[in-house]
Amino acid sequence: MHVARLYASSTVTSSTICRYPTKTNESIQLELQVQQQYAGRPYSKTGTNDRPTATALPESAKPACRFFKAGNCVYGEKCLFRHAEENLANLAPRDAAPAPLADEPKQDDFSRTIGGAFVQFEAGARVSKIRLPSDFSAVRINGLPQGTPEQSVRDMLVERGFDIGVDDVYMLHMDGSSGASVRSDDPSFSKRLCAMFHSGYTWKGVKLHATPIAAPMPSGHNARRVDCKKVHISWHKAVRNAWLNFGNADTAKRVRELFSKGTYRILDQKVTTGPATESQSAFPSYAWSPSNRNRVNWTVMLTDVPSTAERKDILQAITLERNRPQHVEFGPPTYSTDAEQASVMIRSLLTTIGPLEYFEITLETNARRVKATARFLDESDARRAVTELDKKELPFHRKARLTVQMVYSAKFKAGTNIYNAVYHRILTQQKTWKDKNVFFKAYNSADPLKRFRLLKLEGESADDVAVAKADLESILGGVVAKADGITLWDSSLKANGQLFQAIKKLEAELSVTILRDRGKSELRLFGSQPRCEEAERRLADLIRVESLSTSARVIELEPHKFFWACHGGFKKIAARLGPEKASFDIISTPKKIVISGSLEDYDVALAIMEGREQVAEPVVQHGLREAAQDCSVCWTEAESPVKTSCGHVYCQECFESSCTAGDGTAADFAILCHGNQGNCKDVMTIEDLQEHLSSSALEDVLERSFSSYIKRHPNEFRYCPTPDCGHIYRVSPEARTQNCSNCLRPTCSACHEPHVGMSCAEHQDLKSGGYQALTKLKKELGIKDCPKCKTPLEKISGCNHMTCIACEAHICWVCLMTFPKGVGIYEHMGKLHGGHIDLPQL
Repeated sequence: MHVARLYASSTVTSSTICRYPTKTNESIQLELQVQQQYAGRPYSKTGTNDRPTATALPESAKPACRFFKAGNCVYGEKCLFRHAEENLANLAPRDAAPAPLADEPKQDDFSRTIGGAFVQFEAGARVSKIRLPSDFSAVRINGLPQGTPEQSVRDMLVERGFDIGVDDVYMLHMDGSSGASVRSDDPSFSKRLCAMFHSGYTWKGVKLHATPIAAPMPSGHNARRVDCKKVHISWHKAVRNAWLNFGNADTAKRVRELFSKGTYRILDQKVTTGPATESQSAFPSYAWSPSNRNRVNWTVMLTDVPSTAERKDILQAITLERNRPQHVEFGPPTYSTDAEQASVMIRSLLTTIGPLEYFEITLETNARRVKATARFLDESDARRAVTELDKKELPFHRKARLTVQMVYSAKFKAGTNIYNAVYHRILTQQKTWKDKNVFFKAYNSADPLKRFRLLKLEGESADDVAVAKADLESILGGVVAKADGITLWDSSLKANGQLFQAIKKLEAELSVTILRDRGKSELRLFGSQPRCEEAERRLADLIRVESLSTSARVIELEPHKFFWACHGGFKKIAARLGPEKASFDIISTPKKIVISGSLEDYDVALAIMEGREQVAEPVVQHGLREAAQDCSVCWTEAESPVKTSCGHVYCQECFESSCTAGDGTAADFAILCHGNQGNCKDVMTIEDLQEHLSSSALEDVLERSFSSYIKRHPNEFRYCPTPDCGHIYRVSPEARTQNCSNCLRPTCSACHEPHVGMSCAEHQDLKSGGYQALTKLKKELGIKDCPKCKTPLEKISGCNHMTCIACEAHICWVCLMTFPKGVGIYEHMGKLHGGHIDLPQL
């Protein structure tokens, strides 16, 4: 079965990504042979074979086959479930199709890769666990009984004192038995288990063996970090030559021209043509013999013809009857391995490097190379695959080379309103990215309210992807509204008053998105540049008019006044002055009421607070605000309300502001609820944070929490001393020099200094100046250190051939060059130093 023909009855296009081809018994045997050849084993999750074999359902109505996704569905086209994938979403902002399964975001486990570490977060965005790549180790266990589940392997290891979770066991398919790859965040796990299984370990009547392997790293999701676990692979398709024989020169030259231009294509693939020749010598020697002479003598040779092409395919490509050749002859293919076998062998090469998340063949029938995509579990495996397999000879075609390129990708989650506003700017920028081979895709999120869009950039150049990522971040960040270099803001925008309503009207009129950031006291504009500039001018006019009539005055609240404000006092002020003139800030310390109005309004608020002016309790008319709920932060009717798990309501903006305004210098970092007049103080669930925060705000909160944790635990972790590096290392009581995985700077984990080849005490002595003093004294006394063992030596008199009393090295005293024996040292001193005895200086 050929990959190019696998989905001939399906409606996929040339750009559709197809899953790894189904495995026949022959292909499985071939894969095992290749694995043995390259000393590796294929990796996949355990599957099952008791599947239905037929269905009358239309393809679109079938559920997706999860075994097909993993690359091990054995039923092929007879499988009950769907193998074809949906097309990638287009760039249209409102009707994009769902993403393919491989690109859909997995359920967030709230782990992130920050500072070179794998960080797990819990409720309140607090750090629950930090692990470094050096903390992990893994083994591969071979010889398990066929069909052994992950739980049994886990139970066996737990019984023997290893703390392993089921999720850390990955089952492997093998011939007649099973294997398992087991990971632990205990760096000694691999060494201890391999020592236990050194001579074989009997379990359930079978002997098990264990070998250490590179530990696959946890997959932390960070929407703003470049990821590089994916590789693009390509190799030449099998091709051959074909000779077309014509009766005259005009027809031969005309057909040659049409093939050269690509008008004629064989199996939808452009081929290469040679010149039309009159001599029959262009034919292969085996094709023609003296007894089989042909009367016609004009020949066109085609190269790069698909190996599966037959005579009828060439005749079908030449549409006009008068242009068709009188004879067609084929040469042998460049290799005989069929497409499915070739892809099995290439996948096997990859699994010798490390376990894969998936392997996909891209169906492009008109391409000269087979293209595939693979994603490794571990980023380092992807890098190894590029280093070790790129330009490697193909196992089935020694004259050709495999191409393996690293793929860098960055994912974003952006508000749908923002994406719609900047869509045309992204579309324009996309052309520049495409010129750099960086590709952009947009997907709908799983959010039923469609509040967010998922965006992805992907390319083979880390630098180009990083530049495109910065471009997209800039576009999604919007423009801060300013006038004459001053940020446009008015204190009345803390509430949903007249100015805010005017801005909403302006937003609709100009078709731009204007976001109000109450925490930073700024307005951000999203849309085309001309419209944003117009919005900026109009906003300046609105705010200027508002500022002339109002000014912000703050009333700081002592504890008893805050209690009064929470129990109806603030609502009295808001009812008397209007909700647009009074805002309640319960996040800051001290708490305060902000009056955005005239001095008279401020005096009225003070009079109500001091009891000098009586105000009736505000009356809420039934049916008008029956369903309305006040925000727990600004105490006005919640705009775009969100509700937390503890039952309290926030404006979308207020929720984000309250989460991002947390104090990272406190004894503990936690995002707490401000509901119930600030008395709730429940720790915000991590699910609430994910659901109600944009990806930018969520990542900022998690990174602040991480930074706070590192600063509060200096005896556990430290930042790399290199400025702006940002990676961390684990502190240890014993001196251990390690290189930063980011900047490669060596750092001692005990004294936190960059010293190599010396103890902490020696480095401290050198740093304090004691070493220099000792060196100066030794120089004055004529004492030199042995170049090999550093033993101090002093020459009193005699020959310059010195022998160290500690390591017995033969040393030239002049240049301190060492020799294994004393014979060659005299020749050295004679050539370079004029002899072996010091002569007195005249």
